[in-house]
Amino acid sequence: MAKVFTLKGNGNIKEAQISDYGAAIMKLVVTGSDGKDRDVVLGFDSVEEYKTNPAFFGAVVGPIANRTAKARFTLNGFTYEMEEDVDEGINNLHTSRERGLHKTKFETSVADETSLSLSHRVEDMDDGFPGNRDIGVRYEIDGSILRIIYTLKTDRDTVFNPTNHSYFNLNGHDSGTIFGSKFFFNADSYTEVDAGQIPTGEFVPIEGSIYDYSKEKEFNSDSEPIDHNFRRKDNDSFGEAAYVYSPASGIKMTVSSDLPGLQVYTGKFIPQIGGKGGCTYGSFSGVALETQFFPNCLNEGVNNPDFKYPLVKAGEEFRSVTEYKFEI
Repeated sequence: MAKVFTLKGNGNIKEAQISDYGAAIMKLVVTGSDGKDRDVVLGFDSVEEYKTNPAFFGAVVGPIANRTAKARFTLNGFTYEMEEDVDEGINNLHTSRERGLHKTKFETSVADETSLSLSHRVEDMDDGFPGNRDIGVRYEIDGSILRIIYTLKTDRDTVFNPTNHSYFNLNGHDSGTIFGSKFFFNADSYTEVDAGQIPTGEFVPIEGSIYDYSKEKEFNSDSEPIDHNFRRKDNDSFGEAAYVYSPASGIKMTVSSDLPGLQVYTGKFIPQIGGKGGCTYGSFSGVALETQFFPNCLNEGVNNPDFKYPLVKAGEEFRSVTEYKFEI
């Protein structure tokens, strides 16, 4: 049976609820400038509802997040086939609708008041990927920071590109749309994509584009919807990727990572679906800020040095850190 763990904070983050099913963030309570506590992530009241979860609310996604062209990739001379996604034609999205990490029951290795360590053992090729792998997801509340640490150990060369797919609404998950929020992307460009949302290998400068949030700018009903991957400045080291600020709640959320890309999705196609407390979500109810390698990195990254390749060599350990910092 799946479990829900409650982590407590002593800064602007008051509480987080994490499920061992999908390693999903079910609740994240943050104090606004008005002193009011708000749950700022979209989601469901019960773990059972995460077993369908068509919008991937709150969950860890992988082993390979985002899109992979023609649902296949080649590693060490062998071609691996992935699932074609029902909404993506011949391409793959987030590895698998039913067998990805968001539909996985994790084991609990450490749980205390401020941290939770989850693990999952995958046998070689059980999910279509090479290697006997130990996957770890650790959540920590550190003052006003929610930190996620991803790890993987493998005995064969493999690939790994995890992310968290929480949707945030800093006015509260049940407050309506994210219109009126202000965005800033610490990025120089975004990945150009074809009609199937597969990167062409080129990068488009964000300055002067319809996605120019290189300076803080409001996202509203007249703004172009976003579902693009942005290249973080100075992406060879840990640093800021973006922030979102809500004038209504006074909450500013800064996302930092050691991964090169940030998929920003403003939720245009969030389905009409019942959420926590009897509310109904829909288009633009939340924004997802997914730290990751670039889309189609399994193919484009082989020969394109601008696309980092998510290879994990046998006997080595993958480790990546993402932080969400909440300030008022």
